[in-house]
Amino acid sequence: MDDNKHNTSDNSVLLYNTQNIDAEVLKSGFSIRKREYDRIWKDIQNSDMTHPETHYLIQGVRGAGKTTLLSRLAYEVAADEKLSEWLVPILLNEEEYGILSLFTFWLRIAEKLAEQNPNLYADLFEQISNLDDSAEAAWDLIQNSLDENKQKIIVFVDNLGELFKDFDEIEHAQLRKVLSLHSQIRLVGGSSQLLEAHFDVSEPFYQFFKLVNLRPINEMEMHELLRSLAKQTSEDAVNTIEEVITEHPERIEAVRRLTDGVPRTIVLLFQIIIEGAKESSYAYLEETIDKTTPLYKHRMDDLSRQQKAIVHVIAMNWDAMSTKEIAEQTRLPSKTVSAQLVKLQQQWIVDKIETNTKNHLYIVKERFFNIWYLMRYGNQKDKRRVLWLTRFLESWYDYYEINSNFFELMKSIVLKKNIPLDYINAHLSSRNIPNSSKDMIVSLLKEEDIEEENIIKDYLSIYQEDNLTKDFFELYENKRIFHYIDLLMSQKKSENINSIVMAARLSKEFNIDSALYNDLIMRAKILSEKEDRLVELGFLLFVNEINDKKYIIEDIISHYGTEDSIESVFEKSILKLLLLWCNKFEKAKLKEADLSSLKHMGLIQDYVILLLAKGQVETAYNIFSNSDFRKEFKPIYYATVSLLKDERQQEYLRMGSELQGTVDEILQKVEEYRIKYD
Repeated sequence: MDDNKHNTSDNSVLLYNTQNIDAEVLKSGFSIRKREYDRIWKDIQNSDMTHPETHYLIQGVRGAGKTTLLSRLAYEVAADEKLSEWLVPILLNEEEYGILSLFTFWLRIAEKLAEQNPNLYADLFEQISNLDDSAEAAWDLIQNSLDENKQKIIVFVDNLGELFKDFDEIEHAQLRKVLSLHSQIRLVGGSSQLLEAHFDVSEPFYQFFKLVNLRPINEMEMHELLRSLAKQTSEDAVNTIEEVITEHPERIEAVRRLTDGVPRTIVLLFQIIIEGAKESSYAYLEETIDKTTPLYKHRMDDLSRQQKAIVHVIAMNWDAMSTKEIAEQTRLPSKTVSAQLVKLQQQWIVDKIETNTKNHLYIVKERFFNIWYLMRYGNQKDKRRVLWLTRFLESWYDYYEINSNFFELMKSIVLKKNIPLDYINAHLSSRNIPNSSKDMIVSLLKEEDIEEENIIKDYLSIYQEDNLTKDFFELYENKRIFHYIDLLMSQKKSENINSIVMAARLSKEFNIDSALYNDLIMRAKILSEKEDRLVELGFLLFVNEINDKKYIIEDIISHYGTEDSIESVFEKSILKLLLLWCNKFEKAKLKEADLSSLKHMGLIQDYVILLLAKGQVETAYNIFSNSDFRKEFKPIYYATVSLLKDERQQEYLRMGSELQGTVDEILQKVEEYRIKYD
């Protein structure tokens, strides 16, 4: 390969032109797209090219990692001792402005062959340079020269869609003939555009390539990429990234979801983190948007005036729109809009979502491009929509990813099985986990002499001063969780209702003693009655998923009669949740004040999810009649819409792909609630 590759030892991270990265640096930092790499590499490695081989097309949005993947494959071919004896990798640049025809394509390949092995191919390049632009003659010379030297070529072409645009119909047919009938050449291409030639039955390249789609990276892959970039940068960068992943995973996860898992944007996020940690996902988002402005502005500038108007309307709407809706807002004829939408699809700017009618929907394909547009060109209301979604995703991460797995974490500590320190730290920093639960984790870690003692000390310095949990905390001087529960029963008489209920759940989770479990629940009930805190007890039973004691909830509801007998807004809202748990749907309906109260307490998602689990989809849907509320809790709204049984379910199709993972998690939670709170 080229000797003048860029070495990243200067701690810089390249966003573009990743083909200029030194081969060894690229290999060591290759942390994602491994599955796709293995799939193509194994095929290349196991093929002897005695017959024409399968050709690949790697598809993905800009920044998905196509260029890096192509470079990685080319470097591996060059480094393989057996393959490199007969197979020559030709890696074309991401932009090959000099290739305007099939002839200049062959000329460029001859030039690359001459660069890599002038002794064998210098004359070939000269011969083709002297031809009169005959593509057929050029290929014949390349083919004969390869046969003479007993070699074959594998050509890695980025932006294949752009390349094909410059070829006419005859050239397309000629290239297809070469690739189909000749074993001297194999093609692996990449494209950020829809390759129309592959999908059009009238085109020579119809269904010609084996497609490899680069999907958005998941949370684990994001962490791998961030850690890999940090290792290439400095020890300080490694420490910074570990701190963010450990202590504030929700902030970067929210950005990943909003950016639809595009690797290039995650690289930008890495640079922002290294420059200085931010206090929220929204702060990270704003910085990322600022850094992507030149790229996205250039993309808009490349569009025609009509296309700009259409993209503007779709982007400002954020969710998908029909052709009719776009035409109304752009004031363009529907036929014009339809024609431009086809072109925008081919450019991978817009995606079509098919419905069960002729009125299909259209949405901005790259979701972060849409968010960038809203933040740059929208008014304060538009920006607030992005802020709401960012906050929701951040809080949902805590709620779903951390809190739902709390007891699995406890078990891993108690049973001394694969204690996940990163996950533990995430729990300790989560706002959605009670202090008493955090205390329990810290106590167990102390017992196991975990090395990360500095984190534990930091935590203790905060919570040992908390009077609300001090009496509970003092119970942790025992050696095992079983002893802790025993202490609650005999030696100490805790007055903390939360502590008692938590101990009851632990005794149930670990199958310690059913009599102990029942005794703890009764102790909590007696204490709650004594202090007139029954509603709080009901809430704790709900949070701890203690469904087999629902009779206590019935007693609580009977005790208070109606919500009018309760003064506290908090308790009124909780009572609604308890009524819903007990299938008293009419009484459980929320008033505007209840809705506001549940929202401020962070419980609205529990209420709506429980409604959906109880089959009260219509009631849940009516909650979103408030448009601001619908925008503020967008993922829950779409989860609700997806469960409707009439034409309104089609609204679900308008949802952007950045919400799909979160909505799937909400629906999974609905199924969990259906079982837990039957």
